[in-house]
Amino acid sequence: MTSTRSMVRSACCDQNPKNGRFCRTCGYLIVRQGFLENPDNNNRYEVIGPLAQGGMSTTYLVYNCQTDRLAVLKEIDADLSRKAKARELFLREANTLAALNHPGIPKFYDYFTTDNSYYLVMEMVHGSTLEHALPASIAQAVGWMIETCEVLSYMHGHNPPIIHRDIKPANLIFRFNPSKITLIDFGAVKEASNRQGTRIATPGYGAPEQSQGRPCLQSDIFGVATTLMYLLTRQYPGKYYEPRERRFILDSFDFLPRPLIRVLSAASAFDPLARPKDTQAMIAALRPFA
Repeated sequence: MTSTRSMVRSACCDQNPKNGRFCRTCGYLIVRQGFLENPDNNNRYEVIGPLAQGGMSTTYLVYNCQTDRLAVLKEIDADLSRKAKARELFLREANTLAALNHPGIPKFYDYFTTDNSYYLVMEMVHGSTLEHALPASIAQAVGWMIETCEVLSYMHGHNPPIIHRDIKPANLIFRFNPSKITLIDFGAVKEASNRQGTRIATPGYGAPEQSQGRPCLQSDIFGVATTLMYLLTRQYPGKYYEPRERRFILDSFDFLPRPLIRVLSAASAFDPLARPKDTQAMIAALRPFA
């Protein structure tokens, strides 16, 4: 739906709540934090306010003047922008999003630099992350992970395959319309290869081989399994991990069908070769419970 936001302040704008960002009558942006402009193509983005701050970047809600829609602008943190590796990862994220075209992945809009600042602009996904979205049943939780595997199957099918490396509830959004899972935050993406790379793994969710800088396609399957553990228990998965045995202890999951527990155990195995061989195999293993 195209925005009908007014570009001119009217008398109705003075009748809104003090904390309102937009006029409820004409849509005028009351709270303004300035514009950012891509010096290469003159695309302009009106900054509305911050959305979230992560370990490497800050995201903002912006108004995309080219499309007349809201969008998300991601800025690499100032301290990190001076580090070559951080700039490399940020550019890799931008290039990856620009190359991908899937309904379960945010659309890429723009990438630019100004005054040693680095910006990425992408689609605004309206929904709730799986950190906060409560599945109504085991079947719905499993269904969300099947949808996640379908997005990963698309990424893994590229040449070379693309590994997300950061599958977790905070990076999965249950989109309101259509009601589908969207995978976000491609800051850790990596092309599959035999070369050792950066060590990136979210505690409790990331696969063990990621901590050694050796991710593989099965690393994303591990993240699907740990995310499903969280959805089914609302508990941090790391609490179930036994380092000495190098496995998750799922004895307390007695509310689940035993075959589903076996799927979770296999998908979260320490050895990547013990996990399902690819996302299609993981989908097949989960399908009976959806």
